[in-house]
Amino acid sequence: MRWLLLLLVFLSGVKARADVTLIIEDPINFLGHVSSTGHSALWLEDLCSDDHVHMRWCRNNENGSVVSRYKGINGYDWLAMPPGPYLFAVDSADEVLDTVSSAEVERLREEYRAKHGNSFRKDPPEYGWVQLLGASYRRRMILIRVHTTEDQDLRLMQWLNGRSNRTHFNFFFSNCSDFARQMLDVLFPGAVHRNIFFDAGMTTPKQLESSLHHYAKRHPELEFEVDELPQVPGDIPRSGHLYGVTESFVKSKPYLLPLAVIEPVGIGTVAAAGIADHRYVGETEDRIAERSFFPSESGGVTASLAAEP
Repeated sequence: MRWLLLLLVFLSGVKARADVTLIIEDPINFLGHVSSTGHSALWLEDLCSDDHVHMRWCRNNENGSVVSRYKGINGYDWLAMPPGPYLFAVDSADEVLDTVSSAEVERLREEYRAKHGNSFRKDPPEYGWVQLLGASYRRRMILIRVHTTEDQDLRLMQWLNGRSNRTHFNFFFSNCSDFARQMLDVLFPGAVHRNIFFDAGMTTPKQLESSLHHYAKRHPELEFEVDELPQVPGDIPRSGHLYGVTESFVKSKPYLLPLAVIEPVGIGTVAAAGIADHRYVGETEDRIAERSFFPSESGGVTASLAAEP
């Protein structure tokens, strides 16, 4: 009977396991150079969306959604994008470019918008689409993958669909990493938490990967895996280094010296915390292939046995 079930799973193209991937993205732009804390998102391999704001089980020809909190996109608190377009602004692996210029990235985004004009109820502003399309052209990323059960995925889908999707973004205490922390807590209650000492109470990508790493060491059934997705080569500025809050402050030398003159005791305490920050950082020589983010030609790697609620 077991062999028969395995054969049926193989023939139907249904995968026998599910996974989620915590995507840790290096910092960019002026704010990235100031804070160096980066961006967090969660790739849900079995949950998809037709309108980017309501989740459902994926069909056979889909491979999940990248879900994250954003600021300034039509008032939404979070949005879901297919992983291929989110990372490369294209619909298939064959369209991914080996190197890109700023003009080519702009062209890819415009072409995607033209092809998917009815995807959103309202057309997001240009900056919104910059956040949602072609993220790998702007940042290097670390991908931390763990196993989930169908019940866990269902619980997260119900949580996402059952809450108000209206923005209350706050850089300090309601940022992208806070939302990723909330999603991970739905999947793995108590697995992740803030760090008062190193991050002054903020939730940061570095704290998320450190917490998830420690949790996975106590739960080997999660099958913890780490991969890197390098920033696509081109003329776009390279992303920065990922730090925690105090660590970022210590390594922002242009700001540290004048503040140390004004308030040497307080700055010394912060500097000591930053220097002592040796939390886990997901570093690996394993590079994930671009095709991993697109449905296979057979279309049978992302289906779910569960019925849509």
